[in-house]
Amino acid sequence: MDHAEYSAQFLLPGDAVLDVGSGRGKFLCAMAELGYRAYGVETSPEYVRQAIAAAHEREFTVVIKLGAAEQIPFSDHSFSFVNCAEVSEHIDNPAQMCAEIYRVLKPGGRCYISFHNRFGWYDYHYHLFGINWLPRSWTEPILSWLKKQKPDGKGIGRQKLTTMHYFLYRQAVRLVESTGFHVTDIRVAKIRQHYPKFAPIFLPLYYALLRPFYYNTFHFLLQMPE
Repeated sequence: MDHAEYSAQFLLPGDAVLDVGSGRGKFLCAMAELGYRAYGVETSPEYVRQAIAAAHEREFTVVIKLGAAEQIPFSDHSFSFVNCAEVSEHIDNPAQMCAEIYRVLKPGGRCYISFHNRFGWYDYHYHLFGINWLPRSWTEPILSWLKKQKPDGKGIGRQKLTTMHYFLYRQAVRLVESTGFHVTDIRVAKIRQHYPKFAPIFLPLYYALLRPFYYNTFHFLLQMPE
């Protein structure tokens, strides 16, 4: 299943969904097409314009507000599901973002969230293998020499490896647990669900090597207390 279908399994017909860092609106349009009430928050006015145009072209209704992930411009307990993909590394305060997601979720609501792995083998931002295995102080001259360095900027957030937020697995778990969420590693849940006989063999390898030193992101399903 794609990401919209994955998210939909936790929802009832007509539920309200929020996309934090909604970008050009791909996820919002997909959720609107499935019949959900789709809302977004985005820092880029140009992305908001493009997302609304894309939804209008497909005759979907979406609501997108300009705002930061650390100050979500929606009321308490407004949403049954929050999507927060590829956002935490770019903002100023991931802990405040998690607190805001907690605030706008309904009791029992869920959130998909991703965090970038400090020691992931492949970096999607710079399209390089092994760069995250190096000390961060080394990355500035290497990326400059490769002419791949990106500047931080207003509206686009943190873009440099030395300023973006990357996490160890336990750091990311502690962050969301301290907010009050119950945390599930989505990869572990999928392995146990789809490959129950294979899981006892594969999961020790996943825990010891693949999760800490290979996968570039951690994918969590968070749940609010009832």
